[in-house]
Amino acid sequence: MRLIGLALAIFLSGICYGQQSSLNEFEKGIEAYNQGDYETAYLLIDTWLRDHPRDPEGYYYLGLIYEQFDGTSDLLALENYQKAISLDPAKADVYLSRGRLYLKLKRFEQAEEDFLTFRSIPKGETTQVIYRIGSADQGVSQIFTAQTSNPSQILYHLALAKIGLEDYSAASVYLDSVIYFNPEEADFWAEKGHVEMLSGSEDKALESLRQAVTYNPDHFLARQRIKILENGNDVDQLEELTLAIAKDPEDPQPWKIRGYVKFMQGDFEGSIEDYTEAINLYPEDEEGWFYRAKSYAKQKNWQAAESDFEEVLFLIEQDPEALLGRGQARYYQNELEAALADFVELIAIDPSNPSAFYHRAITLHRLERKAEACSDMNTAVELGMTGIDEIQQKICNGD
Repeated sequence: MRLIGLALAIFLSGICYGQQSSLNEFEKGIEAYNQGDYETAYLLIDTWLRDHPRDPEGYYYLGLIYEQFDGTSDLLALENYQKAISLDPAKADVYLSRGRLYLKLKRFEQAEEDFLTFRSIPKGETTQVIYRIGSADQGVSQIFTAQTSNPSQILYHLALAKIGLEDYSAASVYLDSVIYFNPEEADFWAEKGHVEMLSGSEDKALESLRQAVTYNPDHFLARQRIKILENGNDVDQLEELTLAIAKDPEDPQPWKIRGYVKFMQGDFEGSIEDYTEAINLYPEDEEGWFYRAKSYAKQKNWQAAESDFEEVLFLIEQDPEALLGRGQARYYQNELEAALADFVELIAIDPSNPSAFYHRAITLHRLERKAEACSDMNTAVELGMTGIDEIQQKICNGD
């Protein structure tokens, strides 16, 4: 029985091998592409095109493959899409893919032209599934094909092109049509809210964005845009950073940059939220801890500020700014001896820092060490600190 089983296994494996080997390079290439093995797919499709240089489908897939690579591969993708269209001007899939790539490259007029061409061409048979990446996060929100009867997807792409062209009125019309055909898609409401933000209709924008959150409570962009509007932040300055975060929420850098923008705009609560995300992603980066500490200090949450400055000094010993910040936080918590120790250490590593002498002076004054306090205050002035004449007179003359 074992010999019969072994013979049967060999026979069946031979059948499978024969089926696999009967696939040509193009079919194997598509199979590799669909499995995410883009290097193998490239080699197979490239080999196929050497023997079949007039196959538009081959160039189309080669363009799709190039889009998966970094560097200048987007331009190579465009080149192959153009070859496919030259060989078959009625191949609708290519216009859609090329239009989407034009969107990515911010070539909005060309994107719009390709999407309009796609709409006008009769759709033939295709096996190519198109993945629409949602604006919410890194996930795939919906799939469709060139033959999808519901026009919402292509109208959505046209709206994105119009947003890029800053034609917000036309974008709004497209998005109204999109929502008519598919009223429960959070991405569509989020972009409608985005257009209304850009048009200055903040109340309408909030309504649309809240509608997006109704359909998808985790919709990142909608939630972030709501926060921007509710906090009165600079929409234009924060939008690009919000999009960068949505594209790659695991990258701490855009969280840090947006946190800094919010800090400079006086939105310290928002700054703390963003720096907290950055710290969770990369706790070894002292910059996140430092600016979150500064944000806490702006809120006069001195205990939290001291704790974060402690983390900075754990990562970078004797950091002057962190020592100053921790000393200030301790001073405002009436931890005067601890604050004094920080200012003494700061002066030891940065003896030309007028702020260090100033803060040591006021701490010494609180500790009733008046002669030393006056000496430090005079040194602060000598080192160039201005605007402290009144405090200097009070400490040195007892006024």
